[in-house]
Amino acid sequence: MKNIVNIINFARNCEPRTDDDSYLFTTLEEELKLCARYGFRSTVLFQYDALIDPRYRRLAEEYADRCEYGLWLELTEPQVKDAGLEWRGRYPWDWTNNVNFLHGYSTDERIRLIDTAFLKFKELYGYTPKVFGCWAIDAFSFKYIENTYDVSAACLCRDQYGTDGITLWGGYYNGGFYPSRNNLLCPAGKGGDGMKTPVFRMLGPDPIRQYDMGLGDPDACQTVSTLEPVYGPAGGSRDWVEWYFRENFNGKSLSHAYAQMGQENSFGWEAIQKGLPMQFEILDRELQAGRVELMTLGETGEWFRASFDETPPAAMCIDSDPYGEGYRTVWYNCKNYRMNVLYRDGNVWIRDFQLFDGGYKEKYLDKAEDLSNCAFFNLPVIDGFRFSKGDLRAGIYLYKDGALAAAGDKFITFTEDDANKAVAFTPGKVRFEMTEDKIDVTMEETGLYLAFVASPACELPYGRVTEKELYLRFRGRLEEYYDYAIRLERGYFSEEKGTVTVHPEDGRITFLPFNALR
Repeated sequence: MKNIVNIINFARNCEPRTDDDSYLFTTLEEELKLCARYGFRSTVLFQYDALIDPRYRRLAEEYADRCEYGLWLELTEPQVKDAGLEWRGRYPWDWTNNVNFLHGYSTDERIRLIDTAFLKFKELYGYTPKVFGCWAIDAFSFKYIENTYDVSAACLCRDQYGTDGITLWGGYYNGGFYPSRNNLLCPAGKGGDGMKTPVFRMLGPDPIRQYDMGLGDPDACQTVSTLEPVYGPAGGSRDWVEWYFRENFNGKSLSHAYAQMGQENSFGWEAIQKGLPMQFEILDRELQAGRVELMTLGETGEWFRASFDETPPAAMCIDSDPYGEGYRTVWYNCKNYRMNVLYRDGNVWIRDFQLFDGGYKEKYLDKAEDLSNCAFFNLPVIDGFRFSKGDLRAGIYLYKDGALAAAGDKFITFTEDDANKAVAFTPGKVRFEMTEDKIDVTMEETGLYLAFVASPACELPYGRVTEKELYLRFRGRLEEYYDYAIRLERGYFSEEKGTVTVHPEDGRITFLPFNALR
């Protein structure tokens, strides 16, 4: 297992939301000076407008011995015009999704735009870049890059709902994975449906609170709780960053624990100059103590590919709450599903459970986005954010005699590396054991069972219920419906007054986390 930190700074050269965007260059310059002061190696990803500016090339030459350079694939007017296409933006860089991202263009246009960026990079730097990234990347573009250029790794925005018009929801919560050929947010399963280039999730999301930002209003855009130094209550707070390093790198992550540090230059050095040096102090201490390893994005990708033939399980076992509100949580991610178990004030529930099915195609696989925002999904079994409304908090809850059952005052977590297993339990009540091929829920008290709680005011996926299978339909946003099912190896489903419940057999429930229709 490795505890990996990447410093990734990506650079724009246009900011139409200000009268003077000269600060963009000086911000990157200060970031690189700070890295040099500590002797840190970092990855810099250039947006096309910065790539072609001689000032950034001179800066890149100055720090060439300690930086890895690559491409940031948001689009700008120079790139689009150099590709022989018409620029549809309001400004030289326009953040509107169907202008700003590759999936806003036809597949033929995407190829021209990608080639323009990669070949320009080679013209200016003498080699093709090994790394690239973007807030959102469609599977068609990713596959074309992988098949055409010798790349090592990519980075992708963390999960978020609606922030900046971008929804990435239901993917690997943190760390690296090999994406499916049909849906970049979906880790590839067995059967050769995967890419060979790993993707790493950016920004260091808060494993407790980021998911719930905007909870109860599924149409709202989430606010932010991440490692980004511009966000004072999280990445800008020394207490929070200390907590994040302690919990994220606590040795219970199975294959790897990961964090991306750094900041896009659009925020400006004035907003970063307190938080980023504070974070680097902590990083330097952790490096000196041998608790984490600093790698470039490309080095991380090469290590990942040498270590794993397919997406490995990864866990986040969080045993404390930085704000003292009593939360504890476990995220389990693998090639077949992700699950999140949340504990607070004596209650425990499954907050999130998403299936990864390579047959489920993203909206942008073969057609351009015609809306000003975008959305990528996986297949929800329960979605504690999207299925909540008002005060009703969706989840799969512990019940007894038709009412919520208390789980006790202790929540204990551990992992078993040899079994790729994460365990969360409340002594004497309930135990969750998560592995790649099944989820075992053991009821240690007679009469306990699980109940699906979700708001009927939300668009829910639930259909027919049989003893061993729950049938579901999901369409993401404006796609065709996709049918899937979750099956039980042990225990049985029932439906009681419109609520799906799951009852144990001999004290156990075993979910098989695969689409039972495939």
